[in-house]
This record gives sequence, structure tokens and C-alpha cells, in this order.
Amino acid sequence: MTGDLLEARTPCNREASGARRHRWCIRSSVAMASESKTAVVAALIGNAVLALLKGATAAITGSAAMLAETFHSLADTGNQVLLFVGMRLSQRPPDRSHPFGYGMNTYFWAFVVSAMLFTVGGAFSIWEAVHKFLGPPAYVASPGAFFVLAGAFVFEAMSLGVALHSFRTERRGEPILTFMREARDPTLPTVLLEDGAALLSILVAAAGLALAQLTGRPQWDAAASAAIGLILIGVATFLAYENYSLLLGEPATAEQEHEIRARLAADPAVRDVVSLHTMHLGPNAVLVSARVWFRPELTARQIEEAVLRLEDAARAALPGTRRRLILIEPARPHAAQRAA
Repeated sequence: MTGDLLEARTPCNREASGARRHRWCIRSSVAMASESKTAVVAALIGNAVLALLKGATAAITGSAAMLAETFHSLADTGNQVLLFVGMRLSQRPPDRSHPFGYGMNTYFWAFVVSAMLFTVGGAFSIWEAVHKFLGPPAYVASPGAFFVLAGAFVFEAMSLGVALHSFRTERRGEPILTFMREARDPTLPTVLLEDGAALLSILVAAAGLALAQLTGRPQWDAAASAAIGLILIGVATFLAYENYSLLLGEPATAEQEHEIRARLAADPAVRDVVSLHTMHLGPNAVLVSARVWFRPELTARQIEEAVLRLEDAARAALPGTRRRLILIEPARPHAAQRAA
């Protein structure tokens, strides 16, 4: 068995065109990290400003929907900070205590983000709705609340525009649902879903305030707060499920695994690829474990040379990945069945 852990400066392969491929891999990896960071920065600035505006309006008007929106923006602001923490910590190089690196930090802090969105955003909004239903105030929000919501909509739309631009850059024409399902970096999808939920929540809050003013019944304001809470809980549940799966260890995409298997099987020393397993150790770190049936006439030296070629082949199938742990082990089909 052999392994090879590569850092960001390692080329994608050792062929004649390796230097050119290496430069492309570095640019691709850095570009993806840059797009995620840009989306987080835009969301952080926008949500911090909106939290102040909505909080002031909620204090003046006593609107449950505006208070729900305030805590929504506060939760989103804290979430962007946590995403930054995860991105920063995940970039630490491997060491003795964590030989596979710190890439899982991204998944852990993204999971914390979903928990914050569920509690600080969703659960509090529903609690505030119940509180206002049981004891509705004698007045509803003033027209000034609509100006704040209009400004919030503009801010959130701008933040969502930045996130969508980054999203389009990363998915490179891939269908949206496929990209969301296959994404191994939760940062950008998290920002995108949060911004989308924020826009929808602003529309719900505006509708609740408008109905409360038209009918003179503040229960519509409370109902809007409850609806906002349900929206946030729905988004938080989805993010929690996705990040929970990533924390457990998701494989490389089916396309990547197919490419790895095809490249390994194409080597003249390989009789068959007995088994192939992959797992993401972070957004830009992948473990590849392959058991290969070599041709029986090969000498030990020829097998060693073949293993090096197979490592290069697996590495070349994962362009743009900063760290790859490649494990190639000689095996026979019946040995793989016993191991299973």
C-alpha cells in the first residue's frame, strides 16, 4: 500500500504538460475560494446594516414581523462570521495532530450556522408570533416600516446578486440542482439560500404589515412573523442535513469517481480495478483508496512503477483539488470480497 498527500503547490500530474495543468489547478482552486469569500463579505456587510435598521424600526413600531426580521438579520450576520471562521481554519496545513488537514472545519462551522439559523432566526420568530397572538398590541407598524423593508429588499437583492454571480462562476453551466447536490463546499450554497430566504421573508413581512394596516388586525403581523420563522426553519433544516452528510464524509462526485476508475483501468499493468472508495476531507481535500488487480507476470519493481503511474492518474482526475491522499493497494477480486 502506498500514499501521497499533496499540498496546494503540488502539480496535478508529472507529465510533460504538468506545469501548465498545475497552474490551471491553482487558479481554479483559488478562484473558487475567492468566489465564496466575496459572497460571504457581501452578505456580512448587508446583513449587519440591515440588522441595525430593522432593529430600530422594530423598537419604534412594535411590529412582530419587523422584530423577526431583525433577529433574522442578526442570525445571518453571525452566520457569515462563522463561515469566515470555518474558511480560515480549514486552510491550516496538516500537522501531527491532524495529518489529514483541517478541511472539516468548513463543514462543522456550516453546521453551526444552520443551528443558529434554526434557533436565533426561526424559533425566535415563531415564539414572537405566539406572543403577539396571545396579546396583540393596540397598534400596528407605521408606514416608515415599509421604507425600511424596501431598503432591506434592495440590500438583500444586491447581496443575492453577488452570490448568484459567484454561483454561476463555480457551477460552469452545470444544472443548478445538480450543482447543489454535488457541491462539497457548503459556503456558497449557504449564502445563496440565506439571501433567498431573506428576500422571501421581507416580502412576507411587508404583506403582513400591509394586511395589518388595511384590516386593523395586528394578528396579520404576528402571522407574518410565524411564516418567516417557518421559512428560516425550512432552510436551516436543509442546510443541517447537507452539512451533517458532509461531516460524516461524502465521496467525490460520481463523474469524478468514474474518471478515476477509467484512468486506473487504462494502465497496461492493471488487469482490473477491484474496488474504489473516495471521501472528501474538506472542500478541497479528497481521499482516494483503490484496490487494483495487477497482471501476474509483473515483477515487484514493475508494480512499484505502476503504482506511481496510478497515483498520477488518480491525481489528474481531480483537477482543482488542493490536497489529495492517494492510496493504491494490490488486491485480487476474492480478497476484496473477504474484506467486504
